This record gives sequence, structure tokens and C-alpha cells, in this order.
Amino acid sequence: MTPLEDKVRRAFQDKADQVPADAMPPLRLPARRRRFLSLAYGGGQRMGASARRGWLAAAASAVLVVTVIAGAVAVSRVMPGSQRPGHGPGAVATSNQAAAWVAAQVSRSAVVSCNPVMCQTLQAYGLPASDLLVLRPGGTGPQKSQVLVATATVRREFGGRLTAAYAPAVIASFGSGSTRIDIRQIAPEGPAAYRSALRVDVEQRKTIESTLANSLQIVAPPRARRQLIAGQVDARLATLAEGMATELPMPVDIVAFGDMGPGVSPGVPLRSVTLAGDTADLRSLLTFARSEKGSYRPAHTEMTRSGGRSVLVIQFDAPSPLGLFSPPSP
Repeated sequence: MTPLEDKVRRAFQDKADQVPADAMPPLRLPARRRRFLSLAYGGGQRMGASARRGWLAAAASAVLVVTVIAGAVAVSRVMPGSQRPGHGPGAVATSNQAAAWVAAQVSRSAVVSCNPVMCQTLQAYGLPASDLLVLRPGGTGPQKSQVLVATATVRREFGGRLTAAYAPAVIASFGSGSTRIDIRQIAPEGPAAYRSALRVDVEQRKTIESTLANSLQIVAPPRARRQLIAGQVDARLATLAEGMATELPMPVDIVAFGDMGPGVSPGVPLRSVTLAGDTADLRSLLTFARSEKGSYRPAHTEMTRSGGRSVLVIQFDAPSPLGLFSPPSP
């Protein structure tokens, strides 16, 4: 029995208790069909004595309560949780997933644009209001931000301009249908310039990271080597690994690359690596990583244990910059 059905039962019992035991007249079947509408409009008293008036009123009240609550039962079964479309538990869970990902993965130097409700959720996950650009209907666009949280509300507001003018690349995606939330990278020079720069960046990554994959100082499983050869690793991460392999005496033992957001666009690279080794070697690698400057300093480094051995996790933040492997301008 559901809570609402239990309310129906209790309401009916409460009203029934109001009827005196001796007030209920004996049942007599009518000789002709009754007009039920007459009772609803205050009629029906002509055929009964005044003594019947009390139990009729109580019974009618009970029927009214049962009807209202039964209607609520029906509505609750059609609309679970009485939530509006796009505002149910699934939508809330998706918003929390997206906000948690942004808080953990996106650079704190990046401005994030979002609709008012999503901005509140992001603040709840630790993003300061000064890092958020609130998008309002008819207001400014997201072009002054670096990352856009595209909820259904934002997609309706900007329509095709979202990808055609502002943010062509998805760096993470959560949920599906009307509850889907895409985390998009803003293209400051426009989508065409972004796609061109991305193509160049992928080719440069393939060239340089293939060399890294074949280095004798790099120990890696087949999958990680394939990812290097395909240019799927963030340029900052590949540069750091190359520096470790070149400047430190121990080999760089790669367990796996990771931190590619779910549902990403083609070409978006992997931004983290897990390295294995003994404690002393991992501490040397950790010191090296933390000594890097500017774009090449990881956002997160941590020594931990995984699978019964010590590992070092190194992560760069999103979005990944393009053109780091390009030759310097003369």
C-alpha cells in the first residue's frame, strides 16, 4: 500500500467514525432511479427525513475526501515524484555529475558560463561566483568564457549558434535526452579556426608522441603505446613524460593514460597518466613534475597505491590548449 493509498483508507475511516451507529437508516432500494446530481447541488432532501441529513453529510464528505486523494494517487502514478519534466531526480543527478566533473577537471583560471540554476549548482561544488558567467535570456553570450555548461535551457536559448558560433567541441557529456548536459570548450577565434588548429595539433601530437612511444626510457603497455602513436595524449602530459625520460636516470613506467571525459568530441586528448615504480623513483618523478612551470605544471599529483603497488597519478586540467608543439614564431 502506497502512502497516498493509506491516506485514502484513513480519511474514509475518520469520516465513517463521525456517523453515529444509530443514524444509518436501513437500506431500501428505490423504486425509481435516483438523480445523483440533485444531492451535489443541495437537493435530495425532499425524499428523506431530517434525521438522515447528518449521515448523508458525513458520507458525502467522506466521498469527497476519497475522490480528491484518489485523484492524487492517480496523478502520482502518472508523474512519479510530482516532478516537472527536466526537474526530476534524474535531472538533479545529472546536474550534480556535471558540476562535480567541472569542479575537479576544469582549470581554475577558466571562466565557466552557465544558466542561473546550473551556476548555483557549480557554486555548491566550490566554484567561486567570480569564475562564473551567468547566461540569461536575451543577455550576453558565452564568448567571454572558456568553458560552457550546455544544459537543455542553454541549448534552447542559443539553438544552432551554440556549435556554429561559440563552442564546437564537447570535452565531457552527462545524461541523455532532455536532461543531457554537455561541457563545451569555447572557441575564441570561432569554430572554423578551432577545428583547423585542432587538426594541426593532432598531427603534431602524432609525430612527437610516436617518438616517445618508441623510446627505450618509456615502459608502457600496448594500449598506452597505441594512444601515443595516435597522438591521443595531451601535449603538456607528453612533454612532461619526455622530460622525465630524458633527465631522470630511471625509466618512466606508464600504467595507463586517462581522464578523457565521457562523450568527448574527436581529437580531445587524454590529460592524466598513472606511473608505477618503487617509492624512491616515484618521489623523484613527483618532484620533477611539481618543479615544472606555467602550462606544464600539473593541476594534480598524488602518490597512492593501486593493485598492490605504489603509483603516481599526474593530471592536467581541462580544456587542453592547442599548438604547444608548434614551432615558435620568429
